[in-house]
Amino acid sequence: MRVHLTTSIACLLFVGAARAADAPAPSPPPAAAAPAALSVRLVKPDGGQTSERVVTIEGRVTGNAGPRVTLVVNGLAMSVPIKDGAFSQPQVLSPGTNTIRAVLEEQGRVAEDALVLHASVPAKDLRVTLTWDTPDTDVDLWVTGPDGEKVFYGHREGKAGGVLDTDVTTGHGPETYTQARLSRGTYRVQAHAYGISRPTRVEVTAVRREGTPDEERHTFRAVLLRTGDVAEAGEFVE
Repeated sequence: MRVHLTTSIACLLFVGAARAADAPAPSPPPAAAAPAALSVRLVKPDGGQTSERVVTIEGRVTGNAGPRVTLVVNGLAMSVPIKDGAFSQPQVLSPGTNTIRAVLEEQGRVAEDALVLHASVPAKDLRVTLTWDTPDTDVDLWVTGPDGEKVFYGHREGKAGGVLDTDVTTGHGPETYTQARLSRGTYRVQAHAYGISRPTRVEVTAVRREGTPDEERHTFRAVLLRTGDVAEAGEFVE
């Protein structure tokens, strides 16, 4: 009985080994698909010349999973949302040459596109631009002139000629105020947290006598902590 049992076990081991040898080798795991090429393209405006002071910048992106693209207009950067592979942003142009860049970054990859647009528009003595660093938030730009009149989203055109050209309610900005001729006196610039849910950093850039040899640029920064806060972005005297 012991001999018979040993022989049976040996046969089973031999058959099992033969079947294992005949079985096909497992297939290697499929190779990971290469990521789509990252690209960004400015679609509008086409470049060249325009007589419009406010234009809409439009573009398309591919190979990107992020929610935003960075637009840089005349050196001023702003974050713009991407929806269905496209983005759109109104922008107030400067008189003369305007340089527009779109920059897309993801996991160490960078893509960008640029164009130059010449704007045949009147010069402004003052341009104030507000941007902030949180999405889905509403921050308002307030500019009060020497006469005490405040220009903001509820009063967009002042008697002295100041105009709130753009009002953004979905985060990041920019909101832009322009004035053709400045009056003597003190101008007060503020940022108002109309609706925020987290601390928000704001940046205000004031450009005086834009596009002339006497152009001056000043940048003010502040932090808004909660809805209703008002940050004193700065004052300047004309």
